[in-house]
Amino acid sequence: MPAGWQRFPSWSHDSQTETHIANSQRSGFALASAMRFVHVADVHLDTSFAGRSPTVRRRLREASRDAFRLTVDLAIREDANALLIAGDLFDGDRLSFQTERFLLEQMQRLEQHGVTVVYATGNHDPGSPLSGPRLLNWPANVHVAWDSTPKRILIQNHEGEPVGFVSAVGHASDQEKADLSRLLPGPKGDLPEVALLHTQVHSSLGADKHHAYAPSELTYLIRSGFDYWALGHVHVRQDLSVNPPVVYAGSLMGRTHTDTGPRGALLVDLSDREAPEISFRALAPIRWETITVDHLEGADSLDRLEQRIEAAWRTFSEGQEPTANAEWMIRVRLAGPCPLWQELQDEENRDVLARELTEVLAALDVVVIADRIHPVIPIHDHRVRTDVLGATLRLVESVRRGEQRVITLAPGSLGGVTSQDPAVVDAYVRELLQDADGELAARLLGSEGETS
Repeated sequence: MPAGWQRFPSWSHDSQTETHIANSQRSGFALASAMRFVHVADVHLDTSFAGRSPTVRRRLREASRDAFRLTVDLAIREDANALLIAGDLFDGDRLSFQTERFLLEQMQRLEQHGVTVVYATGNHDPGSPLSGPRLLNWPANVHVAWDSTPKRILIQNHEGEPVGFVSAVGHASDQEKADLSRLLPGPKGDLPEVALLHTQVHSSLGADKHHAYAPSELTYLIRSGFDYWALGHVHVRQDLSVNPPVVYAGSLMGRTHTDTGPRGALLVDLSDREAPEISFRALAPIRWETITVDHLEGADSLDRLEQRIEAAWRTFSEGQEPTANAEWMIRVRLAGPCPLWQELQDEENRDVLARELTEVLAALDVVVIADRIHPVIPIHDHRVRTDVLGATLRLVESVRRGEQRVITLAPGSLGGVTSQDPAVVDAYVRELLQDADGELAARLLGSEGETS
């Protein structure tokens, strides 16, 4: 055991577990069938949020702690028997004093309310003292799976009755390559059994954006016999299987603009093992979103540009799933013809626009990207030209209308389509070319977008 870890009673030995259950039965207790827990993953406390202003970085780090505090509140309010943490509780090997004190206080709150915590380490917070975060003296309700040695934890309700088991295995290093799922012993007995693991399931959505640490196969997880797989590592919330549930909770709070949508934790009730109840609870106080703003032909001043962006943001945000009191980290990507395209190539001008949009959109922070805008060009006048520009614009129009098909394009040569169906490839290309006239004309006319 690494120095600094405390070993707590975890009912890891089957003989102890069965003896405890047998004693409960002899004492007149019926084995309770209800098992309720909160599943959370990828908290990434103390993320640096590099590249942001000191004020924004401070708020983001504070918000990640707020999100975890709300997770603890949820477990207590919903009378959960356990809180399961599927890895990457920390972002790296260094902890701030504030986070250390905060975490221990939250775990003590859970202990006071009879909530068991099972925490399986991940690649950002491995159990090794050489590559993991500073080791903490957890209270007795916290059970940590810090390496490839499986732990099987008996979960009890507030009356001390057994309600289920959680089997967990963790990452000993930040480069775990083994399939840890196959190290967990098969479930046995009559109580619900839950598996807890930080893993990259090969078939999961977004797996390609994460390193293949502790890779696992969905077919094996489904056949393993567990009633629920509580997974972490992939930041996209998703159900890989319904029967049994194999579930990524997603990250507790977004860390970059790729982590869009509401973020939070899952409340799971295994009272009916044949039909588990799983509900998502949005908890992150900060949300990250990206909007693309086009139709900028009339945005010929800073005020009119801001008005167009504000209108686009209002339309976007009204269609989103609400999150109470959420703050926003917004990335605005400008696209298409714009009279101010040249001014927006200047970083200082983009910074001014971003600062003003922070106030206009009531956001925590705004980033403006202007790599897809171009001059306002009279496309119809250029389409009749007899040179390369005219021929290119006519070809684009012909493909877009479906009059000419791009049958020579192989699906493998296109990054956004995987189907082998030529019709799907053709539709995808037409979509790409939907607003491409102006950009093509600007490139062929030169950097000034001349119209002669």
